[in-house]
Amino acid sequence: MANLTSSYDLPPLPAYTLQRKPDILPWLGDQHLAYLLPILAYWGVSMLFHLIDEWDLFPQYRLHTPAEVLKRNHVSRWEVFRDVIIQQIIQSAVGWLLAYFEPEAFLGKEEYDVAVWAQRVRIAERAIPAVLGFAGVNAAALAQNVAKTHPLFSGVLAGGQYPWSRQTLLADGAVGPAFAPWELLVARVIYWAMIPALQFGIAILTVDTWQYFWHRAMHMNKWLYSMDAVLAASSYQLIRLQQPSTLATTVYTSPTPTAPFTTIHSKVSYSIRLEQASATYFLA
Repeated sequence: MANLTSSYDLPPLPAYTLQRKPDILPWLGDQHLAYLLPILAYWGVSMLFHLIDEWDLFPQYRLHTPAEVLKRNHVSRWEVFRDVIIQQIIQSAVGWLLAYFEPEAFLGKEEYDVAVWAQRVRIAERAIPAVLGFAGVNAAALAQNVAKTHPLFSGVLAGGQYPWSRQTLLADGAVGPAFAPWELLVARVIYWAMIPALQFGIAILTVDTWQYFWHRAMHMNKWLYSMDAVLAASSYQLIRLQQPSTLATTVYTSPTPTAPFTTIHSKVSYSIRLEQASATYFLA
C-alpha cells in the first residue's frame, strides 16, 4: 500500500522568479498602448479607404457607383470628424480608467503555471481505471500487458503511474516523480493555446452581445433612435469619406417632424444597409 500511495504523489512544482514585463515601447506603457492602438488602426484604415476612393482604385469591386453614393449621404466631413473624436475620447477615458486599476504585468511564472496544469492532468488520469471499470475493462491488467511495449499508454491506463519517470529534487537532492512528456505537452497546449482562445472568444462574445443590445435599444427608443441615425450616417461617411448628399439629412432633420416613426425607420434602415455594404467593399 505504501508503494501505491507514493506512486500517486504529484510531481513537484518548479520554483520561479518574477520580473517586470518590459513594455513594447520604452516611452509608453503597454496598458496605454492597448487603448491607443485601436484608434490608430481606425484612422489608418479610414485613410486607406479614402485614398482608394480619391484615386478610384479597384472600381470593379465597388458595390455602388460614386454618383449613386453621393445621392445617399449628407453628412459633412466636419460632423464625421467631430462625432468620431467624441466617441474616441470617451473610449480612451474608459481605457485609461481600466489601465489605472490593471495590476502590473510580470514574467517568470509561465513554467510554474504549465506545471500546475500538468498536475491537473495527472489528477484527472486517476479516474481512468474507474471509468474503464464501468465499461468492463480491467485497466490494471491491460496496463501490465502493454507496459513493456507502450510504457506511456500503460501509465495512463494505470491512472497516471509512471514509475520510470523520476527527477532529482534540487532542494534536498531526493528523487521524486516527474511528469510524462505527453502531460507537459497537453499542459502547454492548454496554457498557451486553449485558455487564450477561450478568453478571446469570451471577449468577442461579450463585446458583440453588448453592441447588439445597445443597437437594439437604439431602435426601440425614439430619442436613442435619432442618435443612432446620426451615428450610422457618420460611420458610413467616415468609412467612405464621400461628398455630402441628401439621405442622412432627410433622416434626422426631416422637414415634417410629425412624420410617422415608421417612415424614419425605413430611411435609417436604408442608411444602415449602405453602411454595411461599404464594410464589404472588397467582398464582391
